[in-house]
Amino acid sequence: MQQDVTRGSMVMGVLALALAGCGGGGGGTDSPAAAAVSAPSSSTSSPSASPGTSTQAASTTPAAQLPTASTTPSGALAAAPMLADCELFPASAIFNTRIDDTSRFPVHAQSATWKNLVGTSVPFSTDWGVNDNPASYSTYWGMPVNIIDGSAATTDWPVVSYDFSTSGVSMERGYPDKSDCATVGGDGYAITRPCGAVPTGQRRFPFPLSSRVLNEDGNCNDPNTCGDRHLLVVEKGACRLWEAYFAYQLSGQWYAMATAAWDMKSLSLRPDDWAAGDAAGLPITPLLAKAAEASSGEIRHALRVNFSDAKLSLEHVWPARFASGWDNPGAIPFGSLLRLRADFVIPDDWTTQAKALATAAKRYGLYVTDNGADFFVQGEPNAAWDLRTNAQMRNITMADMEFVDLKSVTSDPRFSKDSMAASW
Repeated sequence: MQQDVTRGSMVMGVLALALAGCGGGGGGTDSPAAAAVSAPSSSTSSPSASPGTSTQAASTTPAAQLPTASTTPSGALAAAPMLADCELFPASAIFNTRIDDTSRFPVHAQSATWKNLVGTSVPFSTDWGVNDNPASYSTYWGMPVNIIDGSAATTDWPVVSYDFSTSGVSMERGYPDKSDCATVGGDGYAITRPCGAVPTGQRRFPFPLSSRVLNEDGNCNDPNTCGDRHLLVVEKGACRLWEAYFAYQLSGQWYAMATAAWDMKSLSLRPDDWAAGDAAGLPITPLLAKAAEASSGEIRHALRVNFSDAKLSLEHVWPARFASGWDNPGAIPFGSLLRLRADFVIPDDWTTQAKALATAAKRYGLYVTDNGADFFVQGEPNAAWDLRTNAQMRNITMADMEFVDLKSVTSDPRFSKDSMAASW
């Protein structure tokens, strides 16, 4: 589905009112296209994890656990970002790798062409809001992250269906053959791939308890009108990431178009030609802008950015696994890396959050992961966002950006296209 650009325009009107003292705020909405289907691959699973004993319920993203600010040079390994006592993938993952050394990560040969295709005056748009009450879903902008521990206090590991036709509400059909789900294994639940090889009644997913679950688009629950409803889950203890696209609970039954899972202790990517919660087949959660990180003054990871179908090709480059949308030869491939130019001077009077976001855009960049409105960067809904941050980031335009060549990684003899690893 195409992003509602009108909503993004409305957001800026609300933001202007807020900055004038009237309150409100927010960002646009993200909308990936659904994954295509091909023949299932062989089934694989991770070791099962025992359910934990904590009684913490699903929640919004807690304060990020970050090391103190550092001056780690480009290409050097710093501590990986943390969430729920888990690394958001190892420090050597490309998303956690600094790419501001232009001798190792030069400007891509197609950078000027791709920037002109988007339009050099297009601004950096923050796709998140300050309303963190999902009941007020008309202004609930962004993707919240749920934290569970795998125990019955946080999830009952319900069965997930990919066939909405049984709901009586929608006729959508999802993609179990390119999805991951959980199956009972040992004394816990194992990641199983592809889910299409699992009997329908045994396909499970750790949707948080209904009383605490947080989706993109909030409590809006009509699959015909409510949008993409991404659902992001970090399983603490096991340090696994579970993400669903178009996730709805209808008459007590959970449905999704696609589901994906990662062991965050691993560097493994999804199979090539598989989408995930996003069209590029990449994890969403590690690339989200999070208020606690930005407020700390340092973001130690890359961000994710959308462009409209007309600006994207049906090609994908590492680390992406998939592409969707229109066939535009020569346009921007999914997985491309965008970086804020080194000569952009970050103003001293910007908020701590805006300075951290701009610095992350210089040091780690933004990966092209999905179809949507041009130059929209995704984050979580959180009342801790400063509305001045949203306005200040719009002073960055595509003219201030450059696309990056990752050949120094992909040409290394130790490189594997199936791994996130950018150093060895």
